[in-house]
Amino acid sequence: MAFKILSVIRNRHFHSLLGNVIMAFFNVLSFALLVRMLSLTAFGEWVLFLATYNILDQVRTALLQSGIIKFSAGVDPDTNNQVTGAAWYISLLLTAGYIILSYLVYFAAGHLFSETWHFFLMWLGVMTLLSLPFNFATWLLQAAHRFDKIVQVRIMQNGSFLIFLGILWLLKQVSLPHVLYVYSLSLLVTSIYCLCFGWTSLRTLRIHSKERIMELYRYGRLIVGSMVSSSFLNYSDNLVLRTMLNPAAVAVYSIPQKFMEVIEIILRSFVATFQPTVSSAANRNDLKEASRTFCRYTGTVTLMILPFVIGLLLFTQPLIKILASSTYLPATDIVRIFLFSAILYPIDRFTGVALDMINKPLVNFYKNLLKLVLNIVLDIVLVWSFADIRAVAIASSLNLLFAVIFGYYFLRRYLPDLRIKHIGQYGWQECKQLLVRLKPRRLQYK
Repeated sequence: MAFKILSVIRNRHFHSLLGNVIMAFFNVLSFALLVRMLSLTAFGEWVLFLATYNILDQVRTALLQSGIIKFSAGVDPDTNNQVTGAAWYISLLLTAGYIILSYLVYFAAGHLFSETWHFFLMWLGVMTLLSLPFNFATWLLQAAHRFDKIVQVRIMQNGSFLIFLGILWLLKQVSLPHVLYVYSLSLLVTSIYCLCFGWTSLRTLRIHSKERIMELYRYGRLIVGSMVSSSFLNYSDNLVLRTMLNPAAVAVYSIPQKFMEVIEIILRSFVATFQPTVSSAANRNDLKEASRTFCRYTGTVTLMILPFVIGLLLFTQPLIKILASSTYLPATDIVRIFLFSAILYPIDRFTGVALDMINKPLVNFYKNLLKLVLNIVLDIVLVWSFADIRAVAIASSLNLLFAVIFGYYFLRRYLPDLRIKHIGQYGWQECKQLLVRLKPRRLQYK
């Protein structure tokens, strides 16, 4: 039994899952602190600011992460170093652009923003610089299947932020500027940690080449469109709520997003291992294996999230009180709407990643772009008609259904062996094998 447990613990899926569990655990703790330490309006502003920073960070991630995985997996060390050096060159150039743009807006258009947002603008570009080394390290570690090291990075970044928040609370110095300062400090500490351990491969910057730079850029720009469109879904929800209702509505709407972190933990963990696996099959032009991989991952994750969805539905209100307070109970119906639609999350996510990895990022971009447009239109129409936060949750569920139908239709065109029934079959087989590996064997006596 002990050897079985060790084999599971050393598994890359377990390490990926553990990293995301740790990240979510610390995020929930820091969220619970902030929701109690800040006023409803101030917390809503912080949620929107963090979403803005995350979009900038995700643009950089989209441009480079998938390209690093695609072009460095299974290649010789020299090619790997060239790809890494080219990625460093692009990331530094893009980060410099963020810094310049944020300061231009700060000085030229500051009068158009509130005092809080004028202050935030000054830090947007700086934060992308502070987070660059540790983000880059996670991309390289994922490409090398070193998810055990990624666990350390997650602990350092999220754990340090939580500790700094606790210090602010003890010193009674909690305010939006101070929260931003300690968040930025946690980014800096984590980046220094990754640089000290050499996980960033910064020295490869000197061997970048124009050919590799253009190769990464041409591949990544389409994925940027997909990821930005996808990232703007929640951002557009928050923006519509803040504009058409009030910042407090944004704070209430953030509660179901934290509930969905439970589902996202499992999804992100398996997506991290799915990317290099399906990419290797596609690079070998083994479309049957790519289809099997897609069905196996999608079916397994769909079955795995069902118990969590049921549990969260049963204990929605008590969990809201634990996570925040009774003030946020109006989020109950929104949470339940999101949970009912969560069953479609795996097929939507893996469809998008599969399209990217089989070199069809343009199709995934169109899928996410249409999903975003539909979401914005439905948000505006439904909120204008009903003036209710629940309208935004319904809009999100409807465009998720559209994305699943659209994505599966086109993926089936490129993976002819793909069948919807295989998702359930392969998923059930994989879950049974997992249970068998964990089940202790009875001792046999003669």
